[in-house]
Amino acid sequence: MDKAFDRDVLERELVRHQGPVAAGQWLARCRWEDVMEPYAVWKGLWSVKRGAYRNQRLGGSHDAVADCRALLAKTEQMAAPAPPSHW
Repeated sequence: MDKAFDRDVLERELVRHQGPVAAGQWLARCRWEDVMEPYAVWKGLWSVKRGAYRNQRLGGSHDAVADCRALLAKTEQMAAPAPPSHW
């Protein structure tokens, strides 16, 4: 996720609809997180080269609505109970 890009898009729309003062006040209260990082950890594929967990594809088309739906599905997947272990 490109936090700077997402923030800029959101700021532009907030300014357009609410004005620069309201947009600035709202954005000042935001905390930006890359929601794909917990998913990468959950998948557990470590990248020695990057020294971090590997990014995971969401799948599907890459547009705002499809990304939100895919993110919701991944969040639900992580929140679901783990299947019983065969060990």
